[in-house]
Amino acid sequence: MRRTVTGRLVCCLLFSVCLAAAVVRGKVTDPSGAPIPGAQVSVISRVGVEEQTTTAADGAFTLDAAVSPGEKIVVTAPGFRTETVAPAAGLSIQLALAPQVESVRVAGSSLDVATSQQGTTASLIPGTEIRQRNEPFALDLLRYLPGMILNQSGAPGGVASLFQRGGYADFTLVQIDGVPVNSFGGAFDFSGIPSAALDHIEVASGPQSAVYGPYSNSGAVNFVTRQPGAEPELDLLAEGGTYQENRFAATASGTLAGFGLALSAGRYFDNGPVANSDYGNDYVLLDASRRFGRQSLGFGGYFDSNDAGEPGPWGSDPKHTFTGIDTISRSKNNVTASWLHYTADLAPRLREEVFGSFFLNNNGFVSPYGFSFNKDLRWQGEARTIASLTTHDTLAFGISAGREEVRNTFITDAASALFPIPRDDFALYAEDHYEFRGRLFLNAGIRGEFLLSPSIPPDGFSRPFFPASSIAAANPKIAAAYLLAPRTRVHSSFGTGIRPPSGFELAFTNNPALKPERTRSADAGLEQKLLNDRLLLDATYFYNRYYDLIVTLGGSLAALSHYQSANLANSRSEGAEFSASLRPARWIFLRGSYMHLDTGILSLDGSEGLAPQPFQVGQQLLRCPPDSGSFVAEFTRGRIAADITGYIRGQDLDVEPSYGATNGLFFNSGFTDIGINLNYRLGHGVVAYGNLRNALNQQYEEVFGYPSPRLNFVAGMKWTITREKP
Repeated sequence: MRRTVTGRLVCCLLFSVCLAAAVVRGKVTDPSGAPIPGAQVSVISRVGVEEQTTTAADGAFTLDAAVSPGEKIVVTAPGFRTETVAPAAGLSIQLALAPQVESVRVAGSSLDVATSQQGTTASLIPGTEIRQRNEPFALDLLRYLPGMILNQSGAPGGVASLFQRGGYADFTLVQIDGVPVNSFGGAFDFSGIPSAALDHIEVASGPQSAVYGPYSNSGAVNFVTRQPGAEPELDLLAEGGTYQENRFAATASGTLAGFGLALSAGRYFDNGPVANSDYGNDYVLLDASRRFGRQSLGFGGYFDSNDAGEPGPWGSDPKHTFTGIDTISRSKNNVTASWLHYTADLAPRLREEVFGSFFLNNNGFVSPYGFSFNKDLRWQGEARTIASLTTHDTLAFGISAGREEVRNTFITDAASALFPIPRDDFALYAEDHYEFRGRLFLNAGIRGEFLLSPSIPPDGFSRPFFPASSIAAANPKIAAAYLLAPRTRVHSSFGTGIRPPSGFELAFTNNPALKPERTRSADAGLEQKLLNDRLLLDATYFYNRYYDLIVTLGGSLAALSHYQSANLANSRSEGAEFSASLRPARWIFLRGSYMHLDTGILSLDGSEGLAPQPFQVGQQLLRCPPDSGSFVAEFTRGRIAADITGYIRGQDLDVEPSYGATNGLFFNSGFTDIGINLNYRLGHGVVAYGNLRNALNQQYEEVFGYPSPRLNFVAGMKWTITREKP
């Protein structure tokens, strides 16, 4: 494969040396002529995005756009209608008001396909919203997207899991700048992604294994870090508040020696509401990119170190098993993600891309019983070809290869020696995007996955010697969007997903033939624009079927298999998502969503009416409330930018906090969480802000037994320094 990649790079250089570039400058304004800062401006060719930037505070932008026939400039901004124009030396682009958050590239496809042209339910949290909302961590932004159920065990730093559309906590693929960062087996803790590090967040719902491979059974989330800007800029942030919270961040971007550079670093700390509930998070990232005619090279790295106290479940205690605050237990995580991305357009209709990534997560845990650790490592390489077959048909195909590995204190051989469990992943994939008369948009793809696992030694107790094994899987996906009328769009998708076994599932079984867990899913929806495109409504029905789930056997279930665990469990989730966005005027933007969810445990294979212990057939899935919703109201007037947010959740089924499901299941009460956030622009790039969280001072627990913070407040200053223009 190395020779193939090298050959492609040489060809790219030979084909692109004679292609020239031109500078495109312009300004983006609203209907009143006021500038729109933070608008996304993209140069689009037949094979995708050539270059992308955002507008400055005065609405101006600069692009070094390669000149080629058929290219176009696409401008998007939250709360405005997308505008497409031809490239020119000086552009004045006016965007009409519209209640949409659009992007020309978003998760859910290996091609650059805009949200409105995907049948997949895709969402975007833009950088302007991230900056205005003043939330320290990304999970407090994700809560307000349709279909997202986040459960955090208490105060900031507590483990946070995502149950997307009722899927399990290890069923969502998570990426940072395209680098997969799930642990071996799919789990991911959402608590530690600082918002100051992010440019925007992309989310796709429904199985995405045809696009991304393993772990994307319920969807995919891509955290895109701060990107280089065309003009020099420095962002500074400082805040403090309740629980002695303090947060500092600095981001610098600009151009140096022809490279676009973004460097960001930040720190967060709070003492928490009880003893040993403090949390600290430090991050640093670098992103660099450069264009060479029709080629581009990008690389970067992200490092995050966080340390959290673990006081235990000091809230609800239905069986009176809690013995007091744990003042000893602590967890520490060091996360490293790095990436390399090379793109070359060999012709206006042919693009080559090469990706490389590395991920490492070192996790240590101190408890009254001693120290334990877990180490996840992953590297991945990928080569992709994108070809524009016709003006309406684009094809992407490629190959990827990678390895993931886990080491853990408790994964040992018969001599009690630690050993790693690795897994190799090779894949071939193809995806096609077809557009028919500007009304029908089809995306269809398939991915062939080949998972290779080396032998696993015996543990001297129950696990025998496992020989090397291999698993092959094919995951298809098809999605369609159709404009019934200029303001009416229907969308639908079908896909499958896989989650290979985790390190613990492989280490603590006597079954040498555990298979990946699988998902089949379909959804269909209707989107309608009203009130002269100022109101956008969407309703989507979805159905997810989970099968080949790994279950531990024993007791009354022992007759189903002679192994300790096997792929015998099944479950489902179905429901409807409703969302509405209203943009009645330039100064106000309203958004809301509601999800009704119906989940259920199904019978184990080979049985009638038997469910994994201690559950029952028909019982709802854990931490998946039947009813949940949210709203965000943004107001911008003069020097003031404010928002009111609300998250509403009904009761859900949870486990006994101290000892888990084996000690009983309990219903966790619902709650309403209201936030009020205010920004005041002082001038010269300085903004003062205050953020009131849990404004109703509700006592609630997202995870049963782990109280979330009561009413708390932070205040801070943001300062954006840019080069003065003559």
